[in-house]
Amino acid sequence: MPKQLGENFKVTLNENCGEDAAPFPAFLPLDIFTDMEFDCRTPDEWLDMGVVNGHRLPIPAKALLPAWDSTEKLDPKDPSLEYEWFDVGVLDYDQDESLWLVQKTDLNGRILDHDDSQVVVNGGVKNGIRQPIQATQYWIPRIQVMFIAEDPAVFAQTVSQAFHDRRHTEALLRYHLYVDCMPMDGVGELDSESLKRVVGWAKGAPSLAKDKNLDDYVHTLEKEVNIDYARAMNRIIFDKIVQSSPGTFAYVTIPVKDKEHIPDTGYYGDVPDYPFDEQYDSFAFNSLLTREEAIFAMMKVRTECNKVSAMSLFHVPMAKHLRIEEFEQTQSSQTSQVQLFLKDSWISTLRAAIRTSLRDVGKGWFNLHETNWEVYQKSKLKKFMEMVKFCMQDSMRYLVQDSLVNFTQMIIDACYSVLECQDTMDWGNKLIVSPYRPKRNCLFLVDLILDSTGCHYSTPLPSFESMLVSLFDRGIGATQHVPQLEKYVLEDIFWADTPLLESVGEHEPRVEELRENIRNAIRKALIPMKAYSKAYEKHMQLMNLDIDEYIKEYDSKEHTAAEVKKEIEDHLVQKEILENTIPSNIIIGPFYINTESVRQGLSKKRRALANALLELLAQKLRKQAEDACEEFKSISRRLYDRPNCIEDLAESKEWMESIPERLKEHQEVIDKAMTDYELIEEFCYNLSTDDFNLKWSAIGWPRKIEIQMEQTLQQLEEDQERFQKIQVTDQSNFQDRLDALQMVVAGFAAHTDLERSHEIANEVRRLTKQLKECQGLSTMYNNRERLFEMPQTNYDKLSKLIKDFEPFKNLWMTGSDWLKWYDSWMNDPITSIDSEQCEKQVMDSFKTMHKCVKIFKDIPGKSNEQKEHIVCCTSPSHL
Repeated sequence: MPKQLGENFKVTLNENCGEDAAPFPAFLPLDIFTDMEFDCRTPDEWLDMGVVNGHRLPIPAKALLPAWDSTEKLDPKDPSLEYEWFDVGVLDYDQDESLWLVQKTDLNGRILDHDDSQVVVNGGVKNGIRQPIQATQYWIPRIQVMFIAEDPAVFAQTVSQAFHDRRHTEALLRYHLYVDCMPMDGVGELDSESLKRVVGWAKGAPSLAKDKNLDDYVHTLEKEVNIDYARAMNRIIFDKIVQSSPGTFAYVTIPVKDKEHIPDTGYYGDVPDYPFDEQYDSFAFNSLLTREEAIFAMMKVRTECNKVSAMSLFHVPMAKHLRIEEFEQTQSSQTSQVQLFLKDSWISTLRAAIRTSLRDVGKGWFNLHETNWEVYQKSKLKKFMEMVKFCMQDSMRYLVQDSLVNFTQMIIDACYSVLECQDTMDWGNKLIVSPYRPKRNCLFLVDLILDSTGCHYSTPLPSFESMLVSLFDRGIGATQHVPQLEKYVLEDIFWADTPLLESVGEHEPRVEELRENIRNAIRKALIPMKAYSKAYEKHMQLMNLDIDEYIKEYDSKEHTAAEVKKEIEDHLVQKEILENTIPSNIIIGPFYINTESVRQGLSKKRRALANALLELLAQKLRKQAEDACEEFKSISRRLYDRPNCIEDLAESKEWMESIPERLKEHQEVIDKAMTDYELIEEFCYNLSTDDFNLKWSAIGWPRKIEIQMEQTLQQLEEDQERFQKIQVTDQSNFQDRLDALQMVVAGFAAHTDLERSHEIANEVRRLTKQLKECQGLSTMYNNRERLFEMPQTNYDKLSKLIKDFEPFKNLWMTGSDWLKWYDSWMNDPITSIDSEQCEKQVMDSFKTMHKCVKIFKDIPGKSNEQKEHIVCCTSPSHL
């Protein structure tokens, strides 16, 4: 870069004659000498290399920048300023100033914006407003930027050429400075006569004769002419002196004079005579250019034919990728429009142009109303129509050839990066990066589909080749049936049929070559397409996975909440990996592949699996909460039950003593469930209203039970006082009942009539039942007294009463049974009597009655005869 020089700076001339005899420091900026012919791309093409998904990212490059950054504007001529080559990213280009905006990379090799959060996109322009220039951003000329994508050798050649041109230019400027500084005195002026002739010729223009200030202008111009003349003389003298002593003036560069061109031949007087008139007449007889009308007609025909040759049978180039149906429709529509134009508009326009131009010619060489076929064949009009036919055929041939070449080139440009692919290629694992970019634009839009049938594309791949070849052949066929113009111009001559123009044949060698090039290119393009789709087969299992079956199988095995959490995290991590490894779209040769549906489908499947696991965990937690709540509800229901007696009350108190331990156990379950709920909340799972209420119900139940226990205990105290009062009343009534039973038992001593045995036996049974009830009541009252912590009442009187009643019960019960047996023995058939059972019954009755006799000996009121009579009635001998 040019630097400011100090006051004491000196230059030593001719010190290094061999290398640099004039080591003057550079004073012109280097960038103005940059030869842009060396650049392989235009500025817009360089910037387009950074466009990804509609956003322009920084283009990697190296730049010559100040060694240190500053927010203040630096003076490039500052001698203390040092420059170094840095890795940069090219952000933008200023068309007016021809400057590039670059930014140095950070320590991680990234180009970030002001807050170091995002990569600089679109050259730092947000919402149409350019952000302030950072300290690491510079506007620099092209000579200071070397793109990574360009050839370093070419860039070095550009810099070298710029240095050479600047050095040469500065040397020429010094040369002219030397000449301008030479004195003009004594050199002489232009000869007055010559100057006068020049002025006379200049003033001879009619437009200058009326200018009143012309003499003043001429005087000024005469001074300038004399100065230029003196300078030219000085330059001749200076060049002569420098050339006479090249060693002394080695630091002076003399401009190289352009070599004058001298013609090889000139005019010679011995050239033989030429029969111009004869040749002219011959030319006029055979030429079509002898009539102005014919020339105008030829001009119009050529204009219309040039329009046709400039047309295209195909829509080339394609600015946007389309689906195969849209692509075919677009190309077919273009072909049909051109075909319609050729057969209709073109013929009509040419016919009108010719007839309009020749309508006033009349009879002669260009008679449009000729009716004689032989005369027409010999006229110039026939030659003219032949010329028109050849022009039309030539235009159509150019139209077809150029269209086929452009169409083929468009396909090859889109496929050029895949032409070297082998049939056995494997895409690999990097699904997001494609090394197969088209030269310009991709052509076809396809969707990648992943379903139960496999990984394939929305359009079958073989259909692309057949579609392109069909369009290719259709373009050739569009020019095959265009009529010749002769029949439509000469309306007065009868034509048996309509002759057609010749066009490009479908099987011409060049056409066959282009068709085969298309086939080869598209076949090569399908190879990476198949490899890319095959790379997605590893995701088939996930895509076809049935979530319900997965959850069912997973739920069949016992898993802890931590294991479920890990499984969910694994699915979410895999979801992130899928989103980072599968692109939304990718370009492979001529194909723009939309993979967003696959990406979203796999991502949603992973998310759905994670949500299903969360739902499964939520169901388990819901079940735990429901079980806990149900247990608490059962406790609450039992606490609400009112005791009917002191036993129930005591049992309730004893049961309530176990409640705190049970609450502690359930609290542990609830705490574990709450921990699991926190796990769900980590994944931002939205609980339903019922689950949310159930969760907090489970949390609140222990405290609710504690409050209910306090209320229940208070109620039980009241019930205990009430039961104690009832106990006193019941015991008093029970004593009265015992006294009544004692009198009834004492009354059995008065019964002596055996005929009433069945009646008395029934009364014995009723009394026995009452005694058993009293015995149970006595036990109950004693137990209740213990529960009430009261002194226990002695019920030995009841035991004595039962003991006293025992003989009467045995007597009358045995007597009743004996009478029944006796009646059966005496009256039933003898075959129905079981002798062993009969013997057993008699012996048991005898023993019972024998005991009764012993007991009744001391009973007053019964005579010995009565007692003996009882025994005799039940003795075996009596039977």
